[in-house]
Amino acid sequence: MCNVSPEERELLQGMGNCYAACHATFEETVEMVGGSRGLKPSEVKKMLIDIRTKHHQDEEYKALRSRFPEEFAA
Repeated sequence: MCNVSPEERELLQGMGNCYAACHATFEETVEMVGGSRGLKPSEVKKMLIDIRTKHHQDEEYKALRSRFPEEFAA
């Protein structure tokens, strides 16, 4: 069963796509993803932490999260 919401999925996909295209640092990736969505980096970080907290055992979350490096904080 999929527990990741469409909004959460879109944010995680955006993080993965941005990293794949730019190979930027975590901070740079968060800034780019936030900028494209009209969000502050702090808002993106909070959303990523909330998603991780809720879905850390969800297979879809794990697959989406695997698209960006482990060293990324979220």
